[in-house]
Amino acid sequence: MKDLSLVQEYMICAVNEKGGIPSFSTEKLVCLVAAGLLDLRLAGCLAIEGKKVQTTSPLPEDRAYLASLYEFVGDKPKALEKIVEAYTYSVTDKRLVKLMEDVGRSLADLGLAQEARGGLLGNKKNFVPAKTAVEAVIDMVRAELLEDGEVTEDIAALVVLLEKGKCVKTYFSAYEQKTIKEKLKAIVASPEGKLVGELVAHVEGMINIAAAMVVICS
Repeated sequence: MKDLSLVQEYMICAVNEKGGIPSFSTEKLVCLVAAGLLDLRLAGCLAIEGKKVQTTSPLPEDRAYLASLYEFVGDKPKALEKIVEAYTYSVTDKRLVKLMEDVGRSLADLGLAQEARGGLLGNKKNFVPAKTAVEAVIDMVRAELLEDGEVTEDIAALVVLLEKGKCVKTYFSAYEQKTIKEKLKAIVASPEGKLVGELVAHVEGMINIAAAMVVICS
């Protein structure tokens, strides 16, 4: 399977059998947006400082499917709260739909997903990942976190997103989940795991923002 980006790998694992993420799965949706932001950071075109983000260089051609998120962030500091609100608590979900469609289309173009109809009226474009694509991503996680392979920043970040997005239980046993958590904890505590620790903090911060918004709206 071709090398995939962080947000592509996360989406493959996060969507349901119909290629969608229910609106009530707040953590999964927030982690999808977080995956997009972290992907842009790992690609070197976005900076995250505290609770603010901004673009810092042109969007790489191989991240064209993140153009809508990249443009929304812009080159002036923008609060993470504003991004979470715009993508998960907006009156319309057009930004989130656009992000999911673009990432899904990128997977379909690689032959890793099939287009399907979603939404109450069947007017949304969903993309259902191929079973082989899901298996390949999960096998890659197992090879690095459950065996003796070297753990890369990308895979560590993916596991953080899957855990915070409550996707881990779908693919790993209770014993595997415990092992993964212990290994991630050790990585974050090591000098080499500084970036992973920062990524964990960013994802947790966005989820906390979303949780606070739920309280305000209830």
